[in-house]
Amino acid sequence: MHIGVPRERKTLEKRVAITPEGAGQLVQRGHAVLIETSAGDGSGFSDDDYRAVGCKIAKTLGDVWNNVELLVKVKEPDPSEFEFFRADLLLFDFLHLASLPEVAKALLAKKVTAFAYETLQTPNRRLPLLEPMSEVAGKLSVLNGSYFLLSQNGGRGVLLGGAGAAPPGRVMVVGAGIAGRAACSTAHGMGAAVSVYDISNEKLSALRDDFPGIETVISTPESLMRGCSQTDLLIGAVLVPGAATPKIITREMIRAIGPRGVFVDISIDQGGCAVTSKPTTLDNPTYEVDGVIHYGVCNMPAQTPRTSTMALAAQTLPYVALLADLGAAKAIHQSSEMKAALTCFDGKLTNKPTAEALGIAYSAPAA
Repeated sequence: MHIGVPRERKTLEKRVAITPEGAGQLVQRGHAVLIETSAGDGSGFSDDDYRAVGCKIAKTLGDVWNNVELLVKVKEPDPSEFEFFRADLLLFDFLHLASLPEVAKALLAKKVTAFAYETLQTPNRRLPLLEPMSEVAGKLSVLNGSYFLLSQNGGRGVLLGGAGAAPPGRVMVVGAGIAGRAACSTAHGMGAAVSVYDISNEKLSALRDDFPGIETVISTPESLMRGCSQTDLLIGAVLVPGAATPKIITREMIRAIGPRGVFVDISIDQGGCAVTSKPTTLDNPTYEVDGVIHYGVCNMPAQTPRTSTMALAAQTLPYVALLADLGAAKAIHQSSEMKAALTCFDGKLTNKPTAEALGIAYSAPAA
């Protein structure tokens, strides 16, 4: 199969979907791999690195899209790429269509067969392609939050680890999944006073065992309100795979954080977990609501492209190979993971939570 990897078009997105090592493995399996020139530069991989393992280098974006059967990306297609959609194309990347109706409409209109990294699920309900980026985003959420707590960046001038007689900063993490755990680990390691909120006592218990001294709280509207009134940095790490994120953080909760506090919403890819959430970009990452600094960057892992690319590509490669080896129909038939990842097929939405979020009819993959 002919596999294409374009350069990412999202603002300051420097990750690349396949490393030279992974591309070499695909070539050895008999596939042709076409890389857009400079696609790997931001992650430390040159065109020559890809040529050395048997890849061809394309000069333009159109050269990649128009000459491959399987297009592999990191982030959802940019509007500049919509013109290349076609019915015989397989697309495999992060889609997050629940919060991107225009991308969904374009894919459905052109009948692209699209698989989403974020909904690929194993039989034991793991999300192996989302997990590494959730871990990176969780760690970066605390680093970015601590940066914007600095007074010169508009924050209230709190050092998360404290110093001497000064108490540590207070970090509140909502969600105890992969991203929430990573945020908790980073904040705890920095010496902050950490509280984690979730509806699962099992997840909270595991965090207490791993990070002695943190506070864990069952998430309710009342407990969230109390927590927001006592925190310097709020981290939103709520996830419902494929669906729009529920808005569990109210305007009153945001207001309770107080002036020059910081809110980092990791959930923003799926719409965000606060009523005040909106997407931002790496070149303009923040805005204020009621004096609280909001950080809503949808591609936080792009800040560490070398690490993020290597972590993500290692997980996606086996599934890219499966699609390339078998084609879409056989891959879906043989792999429950790929069946879960199938999001668009023949102009139909095949992921139920995404369909419900967009108000579009759902079609079961089996049909």
